[in-house]
Amino acid sequence: METKENIKFYFGIITAVLAILIIAGGFILAFIRYRKRMTLQQQELFRLDAQHKKNLLLSNIESVESERMRIAKDIHDEIGSIFSTLSLSVSQLQPGSTISAEILESNHQLITMGIDGVRRIAHSIIPFELELLGLYHALEQHFDKIARLSAIEVQFNSSSNIDRIKPNAALAIYRIIQELTSNSIKYAMAKSICFSITQKEDSLKLVYTDDGVGTRIANTGLQKGIGLKNIESRVILLEGTVRFQSEPGGGFSCTIVIPQSQNTIP
Repeated sequence: METKENIKFYFGIITAVLAILIIAGGFILAFIRYRKRMTLQQQELFRLDAQHKKNLLLSNIESVESERMRIAKDIHDEIGSIFSTLSLSVSQLQPGSTISAEILESNHQLITMGIDGVRRIAHSIIPFELELLGLYHALEQHFDKIARLSAIEVQFNSSSNIDRIKPNAALAIYRIIQELTSNSIKYAMAKSICFSITQKEDSLKLVYTDDGVGTRIANTGLQKGIGLKNIESRVILLEGTVRFQSEPGGGFSCTIVIPQSQNTIP
């Protein structure tokens, strides 16, 4: 009798141990599958991140090359043509001949056009008002020009001393605003633009919005145009973050956060 009881007892223990082992094995198997799934997801995220950075780099290179080609074309077509005409005019003059007032005036006009062309091309490369007046007044002039030359209502608010921002960050912000306003004017058909800069203890926050037609946009970077990718590239160089939001008929917004310790003068 005791033997049967012992057998039942040991059988019960073995059954319990087996049940525990099965349950533990199930948990272990589930954990292994979970870790495997998480690993695959992380690998996919790393792949998408690497692809995104590659796209940004390619976009940046395309933008630089496009800008170089545009500058070269401007110099060749505009400046080259002016000085070719001026050279032809000068070559027709004979030694000892009298230069007429008409020829002098024509050459003077050509020289003036050449100077204006060089100034315009140089300004497109380096905005002198940014260096001379600072970021706040450069942005103010930029928005004033938009409001004056178009029917777009512009609101510009700054609660921080943005003229203390480092030159590289100031230039990046200025170019970003140029890109955003260009998109609002050319494609969004916006009637109003609002841009604000607020300074926090550890960051600088930029918020740009327009009430244009809007578009469906993905924040993965894969469905963005070159303009928005260029903006994202500039923000990444400033160690900041950027978020675009837009829906058809719902306008457009861009929020940028830049670490203040990295981009402001102490």
